[in-house]
Amino acid sequence: MRVQLEDDTVRVRIDEDELGELLDDIALLGSTAFGKAFTMRYSIDATDGPVCTLSGNAHEWRMGVPRMALRDLLSRLPSKDGLVFDIPGYDTVATTVRFDVDVKDSLRRRKG
Repeated sequence: MRVQLEDDTVRVRIDEDELGELLDDIALLGSTAFGKAFTMRYSIDATDGPVCTLSGNAHEWRMGVPRMALRDLLSRLPSKDGLVFDIPGYDTVATTVRFDVDVKDSLRRRKG
């Protein structure tokens, strides 16, 4: 799993095995150390809800991705078009979540 943060966007890129884990109700866990300052921990789960959710705080957050959207993405692989969600903020702009399955991984699987 690769997580990128830029401006008001969170981009998550996973491979097909990780997509399978999500659909089997196995959370994807990750962390990023910022030197000795702090470590950011995050988890991603498939949910039965209709929208993508973010909860937690800056040091430890959780993303819930709708299971139906993940199944739809699986049916379209390989595809450069992932999932895009906008999560409303309080007094700020929405946070955009871009959720992709690595196209190169998908193409390698189909050639092999």
